[in-house]
Amino acid sequence: MSRLPALTRLALRELWISYQLIPIIGLPILAGLVVSVVPPELAGLGAVAGAAHWLAIGLTVALPMAGAMAAATLAAERGRGTLAWMAIRAVPRSAVVMAWFLAFALLLVVGIALGGVGTWLAALERAEASPDAGPFIVAVAGTVGTGLLMVAVGLVIGSLLGPRRAAVLTALLCGGALAATLVLPRADHQLITGGLAVLNGLDGSNRPISSVVISAGFSLVCAAGLLVIAAAAIEHADL
Repeated sequence: MSRLPALTRLALRELWISYQLIPIIGLPILAGLVVSVVPPELAGLGAVAGAAHWLAIGLTVALPMAGAMAAATLAAERGRGTLAWMAIRAVPRSAVVMAWFLAFALLLVVGIALGGVGTWLAALERAEASPDAGPFIVAVAGTVGTGLLMVAVGLVIGSLLGPRRAAVLTALLCGGALAATLVLPRADHQLITGGLAVLNGLDGSNRPISSVVISAGFSLVCAAGLLVIAAAAIEHADL
């Protein structure tokens, strides 16, 4: 794992060269700017609640796309022999999987943070009084755990399937799970999407912040487990 920082930099460089870096960061930012173009009468009853609702809708698209890109990227690396070339040079395959996860995670965290800032600034422009930022910040932070889980899911699927099938399957699985969060009742208690659910229903009477913290922790634990599975699959894959 001493090579992990160098491998992560190489992964970031590859994402930059292939222009994948732009949608990974850009989609969450666009999700945060959606409310700026939504008329106030359609944004929601409360300035912060309405802005958070539209951010949740945007992230429902952005996070599965990040997972799909992670799946396609690892599958492509496996398919064109990059992992085999590194294995010959004594680079552990598990370190390569972890490097890709860290690269996607860093970009996703930046994108979600900037998207959250954009949403908050848009909400401030429409708020009649200074709102409490605490619940909003916690909810946005909770979505980071969900996003990292989406990336881990993509890496597992990318270690098993080809690029196109891996991307489609990841997008369908992750997108379906997040879309269900927006429409199912009491979705704020779901273990892996608590932050997104609270964003979708952020109002003065319903702010189960404790469920967001539990959800984020559970998502990170699941992501760690999936990374172990992805690393094991890559180690035993026929490259």
